[in-house]
Order: sequence, then C-alpha cells, then structure tokens
Amino acid sequence: MLKGAEAVFAKEHSGAPLLLASGEAVDRMIDALMGGHPHGEMAKVTSLDRETFPSGEPDHEFLVGVDPDGKVGIVCFADAEASFVPKGVAARKEVTYMLLTYPRDFLESPEIPIDLVRRATKEFVHSGGLRPTCIEWQEEPY
Repeated sequence: MLKGAEAVFAKEHSGAPLLLASGEAVDRMIDALMGGHPHGEMAKVTSLDRETFPSGEPDHEFLVGVDPDGKVGIVCFADAEASFVPKGVAARKEVTYMLLTYPRDFLESPEIPIDLVRRATKEFVHSGGLRPTCIEWQEEPY
C-alpha cells in the first residue's frame, strides 16, 4: 500500500509537512497555494514511497507552482537523471514562484493549465513518486 507524499509550502509545514494521501488532499493543497504569494506560490512535494539517499534526503524533488490568478502553474520533477519541466514553448522568458520565502526562477519553462497541474500532482502522489505521464517533459533549460 502506498504511503503518499508530504508537502511543504507554509511555515507551519517546515517541522510538520502536510500529508498528501488522497486526491482531495492534493486539491486542498493547490487551493491553498492559489491564495498565496502575489507572484506565484510553490510547494515542495516529497514522495514517502521512494528511496532516500544514505543521508536520509529524498532521491527526488517535485515542485508544484500555482499562479495567483489560478489559471496556470508549473511542475518540476528532478532526480539523479536531470531536472524536468513541461515540454513546450514558454509564454514568458522567466517566471518566478515562491517556495516559502525563497524565489524559484524558471527560465523559458512553459506554464501549464491549473487542471493539468492538479492531475500531474495527483499522479505523482498515487504512483509512488514517479514522474507523471499525463504531461510531456523536457530537461529544464538553464
């Protein structure tokens, strides 16, 4: 049985991450992100079903960003292979999302509709932390 994932996107989650074990929990997290920072709010989601490095750190990173207008967002999946963002042409040269108090810039990385952000995040949680297949990926441009 899958354990789900943990999300950090607010100060209170630093010591006690939010558990994401259902699609409804993912929806609540994304809804909370939509009410966040005026420049875009982001969560770091970590699967509880993947291996960790000997240090105890996760072997992956899944970032979920939501634009405050609620129409678009971004996802980013990173593992030992590379860092990936949705495939396509970016509408803006650079977008910035806030992870707690830290800005995370995406250069020439396409944002996707919020419904696809939700679907990709649910797939990540329910697949045991695999890179979602509901979107096409490309290596993150730097």
